[in-house]
Amino acid sequence: MKPRPFLLGCLILLLSACGLRPGAPPTSTPEPITPTPLTPTPTPMTFPTLPPSPTPFCPGAPRQRLIVQERGRVLLDDPRPINLRLQPGTDAAILIRIAPGEAFYVLEGPVCNGDFAWYRIRYGTREGWIAEGDLTSYYVEPYLPG
Repeated sequence: MKPRPFLLGCLILLLSACGLRPGAPPTSTPEPITPTPLTPTPTPMTFPTLPPSPTPFCPGAPRQRLIVQERGRVLLDDPRPINLRLQPGTDAAILIRIAPGEAFYVLEGPVCNGDFAWYRIRYGTREGWIAEGDLTSYYVEPYLPG
């Protein structure tokens, strides 16, 4: 039986596509590539530096919690109202008293005076100063939207 030229051409084309040439000695099979293990490079641990406290420390007062340009509220823990004063200090004139549970807007502060951190607030149409608390308890708290 004679080989058919068409089938022979297809066989040659197929062998050449596989990298084989008819009559050529077989080539050696390439060695498999073994990946080189990577040695991790140690990265030194760095800790971020905390930003400075946004509010000053007032000796004798608790850590400040009220936020300027946010709302606050008189705590319900104590049934006594909080004094809104003309200036930051216990000797300043009392403008009005704010009942427990009432909300206000913090305008500025804190200002340290005596053993208190004082904040200037707006309550309704009135503006004045309130103490945030003493070492035994807070009088007010942040009252954020939500």
